[in-house]
Amino acid sequence: MKVLVLHTLAPESTDPGRSTEEFDLLSSAECVASELPGAAVCGVRGEIREILDALDHHAPDVVFNLCEAPLGKPQFEAHAAGLLEWAGVRFTGSGSETLALCRRKDLTKAVLAGAGVRVPRAGVFPCIVKPAAEDGSAFLHADSVCADEGEAARAVSRLRGPAVVEEFLPGREFAVSLWGRTDPEYVSIGETIFLGEVRLNTYAGKWDTEHEEYRNTPLVYNGEIDGALLDAVAGAAKGAWRATGIRGYARIDVRLGPDGLPCVLDVNPNPALNPEVGVHRAAEEIGWSWEEFVKCQVNWAL
Repeated sequence: MKVLVLHTLAPESTDPGRSTEEFDLLSSAECVASELPGAAVCGVRGEIREILDALDHHAPDVVFNLCEAPLGKPQFEAHAAGLLEWAGVRFTGSGSETLALCRRKDLTKAVLAGAGVRVPRAGVFPCIVKPAAEDGSAFLHADSVCADEGEAARAVSRLRGPAVVEEFLPGREFAVSLWGRTDPEYVSIGETIFLGEVRLNTYAGKWDTEHEEYRNTPLVYNGEIDGALLDAVAGAAKGAWRATGIRGYARIDVRLGPDGLPCVLDVNPNPALNPEVGVHRAAEEIGWSWEEFVKCQVNWAL
């Protein structure tokens, strides 16, 4: 089977407040290809003709899709998958409709609520203000948590696009990695520990390894999660998977509300596959080898 690991290249510059390193997917692509003898790795800016030329040149049976930001724009994430669908090429991960849906937090939240998946409430304070159409915790800062309507209005005014304003949940937070062909057969749950004054995963806490918020938000897999809570958190994440039509793999963020019940914060159907972090680490934490995970994704490609 000929596999092409297709990834987007990091742009030379990006929007203020974001780092180009966030979009560097070469290490993820090489990590995937290392488990697939004979696989080709191709980095693209994301232009249509460029992707079609790569398909013509490599003639793959399967594309391992790591296109997260064509032309350096995360909002084009679904376009690459749509092009692969149009070309009739099998590829790993979720389809274009799911990727497009989950780019919009407001629309995703409505779909989840309609499917009976618990989500944070609107009109409740304290609240959190976040961009509706960004990912990677972009433009999330400590002051994104607002105590009243005035603070929330000021936070919304700082954003350039549509915003989601929802209840800030006080409970424990879990990173739930799931994988399977079309159903979430496998689950690995890590817990984010908030130290000091940190209350949420900010952009600096996710991407700036020298920042205090990065050091104060470790993700652990050996924490104490009792059986009932584990089942409830996994159930919420699986409900989100099915409601949004995910396939292959995903990371879903879940946090406990004031009543101790889990709510889904975010659905990421195209999470990073960097070595030793994210889904890569999550799979290994429950006894999967990276080779096993990668080869399953290729076999599950649609």
